[in-house]
Amino acid sequence: MSNFLSEFEERFRSGFLEDLKSILEEVKDEKVYACAFGTDSDFVTLFLAVNTEESLVRHVTNMKAEGLCDSKEDEIYYRWGLSEYQYGDTTHLNHISKFLYATENVLDYKDEMIKIMAKVVKETDDVLFTQFGQSKEDIIFFVSMTDDDMAEELEDQSVIQMTNAKLVDGFLHRYQ
Repeated sequence: MSNFLSEFEERFRSGFLEDLKSILEEVKDEKVYACAFGTDSDFVTLFLAVNTEESLVRHVTNMKAEGLCDSKEDEIYYRWGLSEYQYGDTTHLNHISKFLYATENVLDYKDEMIKIMAKVVKETDDVLFTQFGQSKEDIIFFVSMTDDDMAEELEDQSVIQMTNAKLVDGFLHRYQ
C-alpha cells in the first residue's frame, strides 16, 4: 500500500470515529438510517453526512410547507440526497480535505480509498453504535459526489462494499 493510502486510512479512521461518536451522541434519541461520505468529482474533499428518520420527517414537513416537496420523487430525493442530510456539518473529515488537496492525482486512488472507507466502516465495533441506541446493521453507508452525474453509480458501488447486505437491494432500487 502506498504511503498516501496508509496515511489516508489513518486519517480517515481517526476522523470517522470522532465524527461518528459526536453525531451519534447528538442524535441519540433518533433512528439513524443513513451515513454518507461526500466528496467531489476530483476526490479532494471529504465530509460525513448523517440523517435520521426523525430529521427526515421534519425536513420533508418543512419543504412541503415551503412548496418544495410535492411529489413522491421529491420525498425520495430528500431521503437519499446527501446535501439534504441534517447532521455532520462540523466533521473532522473536513480536515482530510487539506491532505487530499495537497496530493497529486488523488482521483487515481479513488477505488482504493473507497475500499479503505468500507474496511473502516466494517471494522467499526458495533458497541459504538449500540451505546447510542443505534444498530450498525440498520444503517446504510455509502459514498456520494456532490458535483458529478456519476454520483448514483458511485453510491451504488460503495453501498455494496459498506452496508449490511440485507439493506443493499432496497438502496439500489431507491429511485424505482
